[in-house]
Amino acid sequence: MKDVYFLGGHDAEMLEIKNMLIDNKVDYFDKKLRWGAKLSEYKEELNQLSNDQCPVFIELKLDCPYPERAFIIDHHDSRAGKDQLTSIEQTAKRLNVTMNRHQQLISINDKSHIRGMKAFGASESEIANIRALDRKAQGATPAEEEKAIKTIQENIKILCKGVALVKSLCERTSCVVDRIHDHYTHLIVYSPDGNMHYFGPGKIVFAIRDIILKAQKKDPKIEVWYGGSLPDFGFLGSTMKMSETDLSKFFCTMN
Repeated sequence: MKDVYFLGGHDAEMLEIKNMLIDNKVDYFDKKLRWGAKLSEYKEELNQLSNDQCPVFIELKLDCPYPERAFIIDHHDSRAGKDQLTSIEQTAKRLNVTMNRHQQLISINDKSHIRGMKAFGASESEIANIRALDRKAQGATPAEEEKAIKTIQENIKILCKGVALVKSLCERTSCVVDRIHDHYTHLIVYSPDGNMHYFGPGKIVFAIRDIILKAQKKDPKIEVWYGGSLPDFGFLGSTMKMSETDLSKFFCTMN
C-alpha cells in the first residue's frame, strides 16, 4: 500500500517534513494550513483516494470521517510528552530515514523549544536560526515582530513572583515568547484572537487543562490543546480565556 501524506498547520517542523517527503519522492497534499488545522480541509482529496493508498495525517484535527487504514502522526494532547516521538521523528521512522542535525534541532525545538536546543548543545546561531524559521513558517511578519517588541515594553503585568500576564499585540505568540521565555517561571499570553496561552511547568499545564476540560463539559465549544516535553515543561492553549482575577487566585495562592 502506498502512503499519501496530508499536512497540518505550518511551522518549521511541518515544512521540514514536507522537505523529507519531497526528497523521498512520497506523495502528499499541503493546503498551507495554520495551527489547529482540520482534516475536513482535505475532504475532496480524501474522497479521491484509491484503495491501495494509505492516508497519513500529520497534526490534523480529525473532524470528519476517514478510512480505517489511515495512519495518524501527532505529538500533541494525549500524544505529547518528553518520551514521545515528535511528528518529524515519527515521519522519519515511517520513511526509514535518518535525520540530519538540522532536522534533529527542529524536532527538539518542536518538543522543548529553546531550553531543549540548549541542552542538546546547539549554538546560539543555530537556535536563532531555528526559531526564526519557525516563526516565519507560522506566518509571522516583520510587522508582528515589531508588535512583539512593543508588547514586551508595554503589555506585561506581573501577577506575583515569577508569574507574568502578557496582553499580546501580535497574533503569533512565539514572537513574544521567544524573547522572554526564560524571564518568568509562568508565562500567560492573551492573544488578539481571544485565546489564552500558557508556558511553564508540566504540572501547571495539566492543572489548567483540567480546569478547562471541566468548563468544556458545560460548553462543548471550548477548545484546548497542549504539548511540549511533558510532564517536565510544556505549553497549553485554549479558546477559554481565564480572567486576570482567576489567574491571580490560581497562581498567587499556590504554596
